[in-house]
Formats: sequence, C-alpha cells, structure tokens
Amino acid sequence: MIKNNKPFTNENGWEDSELISDLSLEKQEIVLNWIKSGFIPRKTENRSHSSYGLKHYLQDETGIYLTNNQFKDAMMICGFYTKDPNKLNWHYGISEKSPVFLRNKN
Repeated sequence: MIKNNKPFTNENGWEDSELISDLSLEKQEIVLNWIKSGFIPRKTENRSHSSYGLKHYLQDETGIYLTNNQFKDAMMICGFYTKDPNKLNWHYGISEKSPVFLRNKN
C-alpha cells in the first residue's frame, strides 16, 4: 500500500515501513544508479519479475540488502510505479531487454 506517498507493507500483521532513506547516502546512490541504469521502461506491466525478485538481483550485483519495502521506495523514486500498490510484491513496466535481465540470463 501507499501511506504518506511512500510504500508501506502490512502483510498478516507484519509491517515493513523501512525506506531507502534508512540507508547511508553512499548505498542510496548505488541503489538508485543501479535502478536507473538497469531498467528500460515500457508501458505494460512485466509480470515475470516482482519487487521481491528484483531486489535479489540488486543484492547479487551490489551486495546491498534491501527489504522489499525499501526496494519499492527506490523504484518509486526512480519513476517506476505499480498498478496495484495493495499487493505484497509489486510489478513494474520494465522491459525484458533491460540490462539487469541481460546480465542475469543463465
């Protein structure tokens, strides 16, 4: 869900209100640059990758751990929004041709 213009997760009584701003400025910069350089926007939602899965790509490539909510916040800051913010895991309009996916093809 969105609360005060920020993502907020409350799933089965478990709350995740952590934001990207809870990290050091250096880590924030790395995360935001990774998103900006790693994803190509598209108009339609990509259902193949969720916020939960995408944050693992970030962690694998940068070593930075984020909660799902922190990742959602970072994506919003970079201009990527979900159509359904009430879902636990968010999907975004990002192309399969995005550098993140090309780097992580197995």
